Amino acid sequence: MTIKFNKNEEWFTFFDGEGNKIERKTEVRFDPLTGETSRVFYGHGLAMIPNDYTEAVKQTGGKNCPFCPENVLKMTPVFPKEIASEGRIFHENAIVFPNLFPYGKHNGVVIFSNQHFVQLGEFTIDTIKNAFIAAQKYILRVLKTDATARLVSINWNYLPNSGGSILHPHLHVIISESPTNYQAKVMEKASEFKNNTGKEYFSELYMVEKETKERWIGEYGDIAWIHAFAPKSHNDLIGIFSKAFTVQDITERDWEDFAKGLTSIFPALLEQGFSSFNLSLQCSEDPMDNRPIHVRLIPRFAIGQLGTSDMNFFQTLHQEPLAVFSPEDVSKTVQRHF
Repeated sequence: MTIKFNKNEEWFTFFDGEGNKIERKTEVRFDPLTGETSRVFYGHGLAMIPNDYTEAVKQTGGKNCPFCPENVLKMTPVFPKEIASEGRIFHENAIVFPNLFPYGKHNGVVIFSNQHFVQLGEFTIDTIKNAFIAAQKYILRVLKTDATARLVSINWNYLPNSGGSILHPHLHVIISESPTNYQAKVMEKASEFKNNTGKEYFSELYMVEKETKERWIGEYGDIAWIHAFAPKSHNDLIGIFSKAFTVQDITERDWEDFAKGLTSIFPALLEQGFSSFNLSLQCSEDPMDNRPIHVRLIPRFAIGQLGTSDMNFFQTLHQEPLAVFSPEDVSKTVQRHF
């Protein structure tokens, strides 16, 4: 097998106050592409409780929200004429405009609902599809005007636990000439994998996971979903656009199938007690990269009465992801909703 799924088991032995022996297992899993490690631990007893945003919605919506219909065309900035002759880009209910505080050379914000707050289980296929089509329109216009910005990502922080600062649903679209650490690592290791095996990594991952079915979830059209072997969080869902290698390759049908996958994943997140997530779609427009577009989605949450962050020193300083659920078990949970 060209892809290796390697892990080490570590056991911690201790005793309770009555002298009974307790053993706890930690799995150190190695990412099959990058070699980076993640830790899966068991016996946590962690209970996820979704946040109640009822009061926050009242306080931040309508006249207080720059993304709500009565404000969006008055309170948001506009693009240069070569990007959007009208200043902004429109597709159905989705609107794209510049981010006031950009993360890269080009950074558009996509709002995709007239409704200020949308519960995770309320997103529709059309709402999601139209938002990503609007993002695609923006990307294609940037690519026509800037030959140096070739690294593309569409990103979604859903709700405050994910880092989202505004409840109103929105995406961040970034087109940059400088790769993020993740993008650089994937480019480097995917190139090494192809040189060593003669195969493209994400296409091979798709085939291996579909065949073994250990972490396979399902597919709609040409968009397949699996769970990562070495997860970056308590769920780590990977979507692979098996026939789309550039943004130009993505069809409206692809976006519909992608949205269908997300609306199948969201109930599985809710079933586990998650209500917030980070999502990032990754694409390189450099023809030398030539790999399928892929997506990663991880849940975000707060723990207990103190609202403790789900990220501690392990993730932030050791840069070592932690997961409390077995990837193989999570894949079965999500699979039931496909």
